[in-house]
Amino acid sequence: MNAYLQTMKNALVGYYNAAKTCEGKAQQARQIYQQDAASEAIGRLYRQLEADKVAAIDAINEAKDKGIEAAHRWGSLDGSKINDGDMKLLKFDLSPEQFEAIVQRNRGNGTMCFILKQYAEKHAKHEKKEDEVPVWNALAMVDVPTVEAKIQAYNSFAESAIASIHNMGGNDWEFGVNSPITQASVERFGEPNGMNDNLLAAIS
Repeated sequence: MNAYLQTMKNALVGYYNAAKTCEGKAQQARQIYQQDAASEAIGRLYRQLEADKVAAIDAINEAKDKGIEAAHRWGSLDGSKINDGDMKLLKFDLSPEQFEAIVQRNRGNGTMCFILKQYAEKHAKHEKKEDEVPVWNALAMVDVPTVEAKIQAYNSFAESAIASIHNMGGNDWEFGVNSPITQASVERFGEPNGMNDNLLAAIS
């Protein structure tokens, strides 16, 4: 898992565990203490949990910001990073499979990805089928990493993690720390689910 994404997940899991512990201790306080004493003890627990919540959200936002900074560094153009061998291949008309192989070799190279993205856009051929419906050549559909896609991914994952934290404050089947949906959102955060594949690919 991407390091910045892992940091977000660690903060999310940490808060989830703290919320579960708080909920258990609050339940114990209700059973052990008289109402006034229980209220005081529960108040202390939830004040600490609120501090934990703020810290977790801060950690998620910090990881997001660092990820975005890294994306900008990755995308900073540097002529020394131009891959001369692959640049020679771009002089030819490549099939989508050939082009995708070049992209995969250069995913960690922001300068080459910038060039490859422009190549794909310039070589997208506007074709027409018999029914006159325009179809873009598959070359333009090859996933080429961009700074913008990376930023979108970090923002999206941070928003998802923070939303999960806020949802732990609910008390029904859908929300709340004991909700199976909340548990699943925490355990599966950052894992492929068929809906976030493009986001994960952008920061892989």
